[in-house]
Amino acid sequence: MGQKTSTAVLEAVNTMTGAAFPTKDPLDAAGTCVFDDKVMAEKLPAAVLKRFQDCLISGDPTTEEDQKIIADTLYEWARERGCIDFAHWFFPLRGGGGAVGGMLGAFKQDTLLDLDFASKYVTKPMKACLPAERLFQGETDGSSFPNGGLR
Repeated sequence: MGQKTSTAVLEAVNTMTGAAFPTKDPLDAAGTCVFDDKVMAEKLPAAVLKRFQDCLISGDPTTEEDQKIIADTLYEWARERGCIDFAHWFFPLRGGGGAVGGMLGAFKQDTLLDLDFASKYVTKPMKACLPAERLFQGETDGSSFPNGGLR
């Protein structure tokens, strides 16, 4: 179904039902809000970006201080756009190793909420945040798969 057909179908459904489905194809917006190299260059301190890029090339771990700066910057950028969750699409080294339907790639979604572990209460309240350790968590073992391994 092409863009014009999709739009026409949505408009017809809206007319017949009185619903308010968006008449624009949601796929038109795909990839428009990505925290990519260009955005990082605009938002991150230059020294942090340089060290992060060096780590990506060398394979060295990003320092905890830089991880926190990157996570906090990403969180603020995302909230400015109304985001409440985030996801990553990844491709484990073991092809089709447990992903639904034997796919080679997988998708993991997470929220911009976490427990407030600093709270004095036994039942910890929720707080809006993006902890750096959640953003920089490696999953090379495929532990996000339903039959995944140890983390």
